[in-house]
Amino acid sequence: MSWSRNTHGVLLWKLEQHVAQFFIVQNSEVMTGLLEVKNTMSSLQIAELTGKAHSNVMRDIRNILEQLEDRGAFNFELTSYIDKSNRESPCYQLTKKDCLLLASGYDANLRAKIINRWEELETRELSRKELALMVIQAEEEKERLLLENNHLSETVELQTKELQESAPKVSYYDNHLQSVNALTATQIAKEIGMSAEKLNNKLKELGIQFKQSGQWLLKSPYDKWGMHETRTNIFTSERGNTHTNTYTVWTQKGRRFIIALYENDWNVKKAIKQIKGELNPAA
Repeated sequence: MSWSRNTHGVLLWKLEQHVAQFFIVQNSEVMTGLLEVKNTMSSLQIAELTGKAHSNVMRDIRNILEQLEDRGAFNFELTSYIDKSNRESPCYQLTKKDCLLLASGYDANLRAKIINRWEELETRELSRKELALMVIQAEEEKERLLLENNHLSETVELQTKELQESAPKVSYYDNHLQSVNALTATQIAKEIGMSAEKLNNKLKELGIQFKQSGQWLLKSPYDKWGMHETRTNIFTSERGNTHTNTYTVWTQKGRRFIIALYENDWNVKKAIKQIKGELNPAA
């Protein structure tokens, strides 16, 4: 059977529809990860909440860390953000326990603001009943998809084999066809009106990704949700040397997750709930 552009287009369309239609929790391990996700507040948020200068909040945190005998009992994760001058500046991510320790040195009004903010964050958490319902719905959907996959897998396997055999170079298959449905951070950032650098740093600030050896990688549990893929570019220099460049791209599922984050003012919990509501209206 010969390979044609029409056949190729139909296959890619089916694959795109299959991947883009569902954002499903695959198993109980992911649900456990959701239950274990802890709310945090950044030193920037605390500064805005209390009306203190961020530099003063940073100073207060450093003073606490210098005095603490058991630092392992607290978090106080040092991270960074992009300031108004487009420079990377330090900040801290604090758990509830960290915030209460910091607030103990403030006056009653500032303590009350921090405590009230934590109460607001905790009331937004998904209840265990909602999580259990999501697991049941995800398992039912997974069974339905398994039946659909049995019909689709034979076609995908055959078409992929023909594509690999007919492509003049392996790199054509790796770098072009597999990337049809994947998007770079630059493409997604442009869609929501910001730079790729700002988007990547925002996702880092939210604890969704980290940078290693020049490549952005997703943290757990997000790395198990099928939101990203790894691409490797193979190119030859003028001297004939072969070089590779590995980078991360976002699937359509990942694109929708980032857009939901942006629409919900970078609230991870709201974004997850919105995505599940869009793709599973009966929930």
